[in-house]
Order: sequence, then structure tokens, then C-alpha cells
Amino acid sequence: MKKGLNIFGKASAIIVAIALFCGSAMAQTGHTTSLKFDKTVHNFGKILYGSGEKKCEFRYTNISKEPVVINNILSSCGCSVPEWNKAPIRPGESGVIKVTYLNDQGAYPFDKTLTVYVSSSQKPIILRITGVAYDKAKPVSELYPAHFGPLGMKAEVQNGGQIEQGLKKALKENVVNISQKKVAVSFADADPALDISVSPSVIGPGESATISYSIDTRKGKTRWGKNYYKATILCDGKKAGEFSSEATVLTPYTSLSKEQKDNAPQIILDKSSVPFGSAGVYSTIDLSVKISNPGKSELRIYKVETGGERMDISCPSRIKAGGTGTLKAKIHPRDAEMDKVFIITLITNSPDRPLVTIFSSGTIWPER
Repeated sequence: MKKGLNIFGKASAIIVAIALFCGSAMAQTGHTTSLKFDKTVHNFGKILYGSGEKKCEFRYTNISKEPVVINNILSSCGCSVPEWNKAPIRPGESGVIKVTYLNDQGAYPFDKTLTVYVSSSQKPIILRITGVAYDKAKPVSELYPAHFGPLGMKAEVQNGGQIEQGLKKALKENVVNISQKKVAVSFADADPALDISVSPSVIGPGESATISYSIDTRKGKTRWGKNYYKATILCDGKKAGEFSSEATVLTPYTSLSKEQKDNAPQIILDKSSVPFGSAGVYSTIDLSVKISNPGKSELRIYKVETGGERMDISCPSRIKAGGTGTLKAKIHPRDAEMDKVFIITLITNSPDRPLVTIFSSGTIWPER
């Protein structure tokens, strides 16, 4: 099967010419999406791993006034194979993209994307196939071990990664109905920075859906470092649990100009690893780290995180350009552990090091 535009000779020249013409024509007429699809997501639901290939179709119609060419379709995984007509699609004409899911990746929930490049638009169209491939020996409830009433997810807390302050990040997670009856899912009491929805909103027994959510750091109060963004999960209107996504908010660093970076603050520690040797449970471990700012503007330390350990920390929140400061910590160990590592994390406004980590390691002995 051919992938992409692999037609040679005169046919190739004609298609390229039409593609170029369509690009300028659509730009002038203002079309952004010339192909209207009957759907953009196909959910296979629950399928048996090893039961053979699964096929689906995405039907489309050219709703523009010019011919359109599907130049290429890129699959996010070799297990999803698209087929499509390489010829120009005239105005009003319809067509179909056929997709074969090989079903050879193992027993697991899947969510694959197909990126469709169309001659009339600079932005591709995203199609998705989803579902749950299962093994008879492993029920879906085990594939989704975090349970929220009749729903199952892969984890109790979702991983939102890092987000720059002032920006918005969009994410997706799979959810499965592990009960024996269909469930209507919705959300309530969402964090002001959290926008969340599920599709489809009614999930049949053993079927999967996609939770789409975004974290917008511009909404709600300004937060730094590790944060949890939560919403109540409702199943048939009743509380079934709490959706939670953990994300770390950092100072903007990818959008700065060269001049802004050249004039930005910097942070340098005289040591980032501080061994303490050994200490007893319920003792106190003292730690001191010198912080320097050789940058051209004021260094700000927005937040100091300890990972839940018991610590008393003194740390300057501002250090002038060319200045220094000292972080001091008193660590109070609670449990005996042969190889213990205490972690202190600084959230700063340095674009080169928005997140700085200090480690203190040693042995904690039982109380005698």
C-alpha cells in the first residue's frame, strides 16, 4: 500500500499544480477546512488482542469551491495504516479514508492519531482511533487500576508535566467504563484554571472515552512549582471520585528573546549535593547552601519545595544582580533508612534554570 504522494510523471505534475492553485485560492476565499468529515474520532471500544485486524472509515466531503488534494496522512504508530484516494477531490464530491488497526501491540488501551495534510490548508486535520485491546486473562479493570466508581483510569493522579507561567497546556487521558451498565459522565467544581470534558459523555460497558483537559495558568491565582488541578467526577449525576492532574508551573523560558535572556538573572549554587553522613531518627540535620546571582537582573525564588519531608527552611526570595544569599535548612528525619535522599527544589525566574534541585544524602539510623 502506498503512503503519501508517490505518483510520478504527468499525474504528479497535475496534482502538484492543483495543490498549489488550491492553496492560494483557499487563502483568498478564507476557507480553513475544505473537507468536512462525518467524524474525527473512531472508538473501537473493547476488542480482543490477537483477534485480527480492525478496520474503520472516515468519510469526508469537499465543501469548498475548488478542487482539493489529500497530500499525505501520517500515522502516529505503524500499527495504524491509512488508505486514501490520491486524486483531486472536486467541489461537492465525497470520499473516504480507510484505516486498518493491526491489533498487534498487546493488551492495552490505545489512542492513535492520523495527521491529514490537505492542499487547501496550512493546518493539518487530526483524526483519532481509540479503544481497549484486552487479553482474556487480564480484565479491563486491571488495565485501568485507578478506579473512580464505575470508571477506570491508568493512575490516580494524571501527569500534567511542566507549564510555563502565562501559558495554557492541553492534555488527554483515557477512561474506561468497568461496570456492566452504561454511565453518563460529567464534571463539577473544577479548579478555575482547569477546563475539562469527556467524549463521548455516555460510556457503554467496557467502552473507553477520552478526557480532554487544559490547564490555563492565566486563570485563578498565580501559582508556582508543583500544583494539583482538580475536578469532581460525576457518574449519572453522583460523585464518583476526584480527577486530579499534577503540573509544575515554571517561569517562561521558551518565548524569551535573545536580549531578554542576556539580561536575565542567573542562579549558581556553591554545591547541589550535600552528604550528611549518618544521623538518628528524630535528630536534626543542618544544611547550608550559598546562592549566587551573576546575572544582570534580580533573581527571584518564587517557591521552595521539600517533597513532603519535615524541614525548616530559610531562603531569600530576592537576590540582586551580582549578589549572594544563603539557603539554610533544618531537616527532621522521621524514618530509619539506609540510603536516604532529601530533596529541596527551588522555583526561580532564571530562564536557564527555572527549576533547581538540591540533594542531601546519607543514612538514618533507628533511635537507640
